[in-house]
Amino acid sequence: MKTILFPSDFSDNATHAAQYAGMLAKLFNAKIILLNVYSIPTVSEYQLPSEIEDFIIRNRKEAEQALQNFTVKFIEKTGLAPERVSQRVEYGLAADKIVNIANSIKADMIVMGTKGAGTILDRWLGTHAQQVMKLAQCPVWVIPEDASFNYPKNILYAADFQGDEIDAIQRIYSFTKPLGTQLKAVHIHDYFEMNLGHSIQEMIHLLEDKFQHEGLKAITLSRAEIIDGLETYIKNQPPDVLLLAVHEKPFLDKLFNDSVTKHFVQAGKLPLLFFQK
Repeated sequence: MKTILFPSDFSDNATHAAQYAGMLAKLFNAKIILLNVYSIPTVSEYQLPSEIEDFIIRNRKEAEQALQNFTVKFIEKTGLAPERVSQRVEYGLAADKIVNIANSIKADMIVMGTKGAGTILDRWLGTHAQQVMKLAQCPVWVIPEDASFNYPKNILYAADFQGDEIDAIQRIYSFTKPLGTQLKAVHIHDYFEMNLGHSIQEMIHLLEDKFQHEGLKAITLSRAEIIDGLETYIKNQPPDVLLLAVHEKPFLDKLFNDSVTKHFVQAGKLPLLFFQK
């Protein structure tokens, strides 16, 4: 692990999520890049190009100063060495710019905060997190504002059993190995999916046999609603992190469609970890 990208809008939630990013930077012995993406308010067609340019310059200066102040507080709270923390200020659309920067610096992971969906602003913040996790090539940690900071020892992988699940779990171990993670894979299917019992059990046995040395535990549950099934399992067997795969074509399986992802991004209380499958 080399580089963590942490986008910040300087909100209270960003400060909250920054503590988690700092913890991960220590665990992975990584450097961290603090990023702020700024823009300008909507301008009218009557404003001159020079006025718009002035807006951009002024906003950049304000963003640079705010990021400097944020960085000082970040170093104080996390205890990271200053040489492991750098800054970037960029102009553009937040989600697109975050993904572009992550790709250009070859970030090993992105860590960002999100809020619940109580207001229009909250939904906007949640949408940014959803866009980034769908587009990013590297794993994305999404930290809800109410998430507690436990050492990420126990990770629950909500497996869909679509595609190459062995390859997916190998990749999960590749980027969680430094944590000494205990990984549990749970597959939830609804009552109306018929004739799946035998094939699902075969997959469970295959995965546990393949990853027996890593101590993987795999289970399956049948529930009327997938979201309710996951929520109930999390309540009874609380993990430190909920891990979800992102498909290039999310409609392939309803476990990973927008409504389920949106639910856990906007209403969840656990740190979330997304990876491209």
